[in-house]
Amino acid sequence: MVYEDYKTFQRVQVFGRQPGQLVSVSSAYDAARFVLEQWPDATGPKHLMAREILLKCLEGSCSAAVARVALIEAAREASIYMEAEPLRTAYTGKPDPKWGKRKTVRR
Repeated sequence: MVYEDYKTFQRVQVFGRQPGQLVSVSSAYDAARFVLEQWPDATGPKHLMAREILLKCLEGSCSAAVARVALIEAAREASIYMEAEPLRTAYTGKPDPKWGKRKTVRR
């Protein structure tokens, strides 16, 4: 399988079978392996749908974005989804150069 066939997407974090184990999934291939091999015992309709969608994505029938959404919804259903925190810029201790400046309006 060529790397392009993995159908990469933005990273999703889910809890694994071991207590406290956090698994990062960043492609439809990795998601399919996780869903088929490491999924917790609890399954539901969204889990079954995610399995179908992930396999169809690897066949080329749907996009990686659709596969990512299916994985997230199934993980939420199983209560193993880890909500990602938004990335913030590092605090440098210096004020933002734009802060406090007024915009001038030309007429």
